[in-house]
Amino acid sequence: MTFSWKIPPWERYEDCTYLAVTLTDQGDGQFRFSTEGVRGDDAIEALADLLMSPGSLLGLMPALPTLIGVVVRRGIDSTRLAEPPIQVAQDDRGRWQVAVADATDVTVFSPTEISGLVSRLQSQYGRTG
Repeated sequence: MTFSWKIPPWERYEDCTYLAVTLTDQGDGQFRFSTEGVRGDDAIEALADLLMSPGSLLGLMPALPTLIGVVVRRGIDSTRLAEPPIQVAQDDRGRWQVAVADATDVTVFSPTEISGLVSRLQSQYGRTG
């Protein structure tokens, strides 16, 4: 499968247009998040930028079994960088559920969706991260 972009987001010389919040399971019902500015024209391109950035652990999906998901939001907001308005909890079956306050221009990617994109990126561009 090919991508529609002319220049991949991770090779562009432009300002970041999205905020990506990576959520990981820390065990014992706890989670950790990290935020990062990413480039792209849409949420999928922004996720691809996050995955293909040098040193990205997400590009090594099989080696990151603790991944809960990634929340991508259009726009860079310093408040959301420091404390994103995301609620994460486990349901009665132990599955993680992600809810976002003010979900305008927000996309939540599951580990399955991320893994699929990683596979597509690897087949098109080689190793990620």
